Amino acid sequence: MINNYLSNKNKKETNELLVSLRRYANDHKVPIITYEGINFLNQIIKLSNASKVLEIGTAIGYSSISMVKNTNCIVTSIERDETMYNEAIKNIKAAGLEDNINVIFNDALLVDETQLGEFDLIFIDAAKAQSIKFFEKYETLLSDKGVIVTDNLVFHGLVVAEIKDRNLKQLVRKIDTFNDYVVNRKEYDSFIYQIGDGMSVSIKRK
Repeated sequence: MINNYLSNKNKKETNELLVSLRRYANDHKVPIITYEGINFLNQIIKLSNASKVLEIGTAIGYSSISMVKNTNCIVTSIERDETMYNEAIKNIKAAGLEDNINVIFNDALLVDETQLGEFDLIFIDAAKAQSIKFFEKYETLLSDKGVIVTDNLVFHGLVVAEIKDRNLKQLVRKIDTFNDYVVNRKEYDSFIYQIGDGMSVSIKRK
C-alpha cells in the first residue's frame, strides 16, 4: 500500500527514449535497474557531486543515459555481452551522448583498470556472483570520499527464501556473502537499502 502511494506521488519517467528503453527491457527480458533504483542512484550522484562515473554492466545503456541526462556526469561503462554492447551503442547515439558515455566492450574482470583513470562514483550492476571481485578490482580507482553503489543485493527477495535449485542456491549464497563483505569493510561507511532490488552505498572514509 505504501509503495503504491509513493509511486503515485513521485514523478514518472517522461523522457521518451528512457521510457522506450524500459519498455524494450521489459519486452526482451533484459535486467535493468528499477525506476526507483535509478532515481536513488541519480540522487546519490548529485549529493556526492560526482562528475566521473564508472559503471560495471552497461546492458542496453539505460542507466548510463539516465545518469548523464539527470546529473550531467561523464560515464565510462563496461559490457561483456556483444548483443547488449551493440544495443547500448545504438541507444547512446540516439540520445546524442557519444561524447558523454564511453562503453568498453570487454569482461570487466579482464579490463586493465590502470588505464581508466579516477572516478567519483562506481556503480556495480553486473554478474552478481562476481561482486566482491568487481569491488576489489575497481575500488583502487575511487577518488577521495568516492562512493561505490552496488545493485541487486536482495535478488528479488531470494536472499531470504528457501531455494531448492542448486545453482540458484549457490548464486544467492554468493550475494549474501557480498552483503556481509560490503557492510564490514572498515575502509567504507556502507549501508544496504531496501530500494529497487536492494542497493548498497559505500562511502570511502578518509
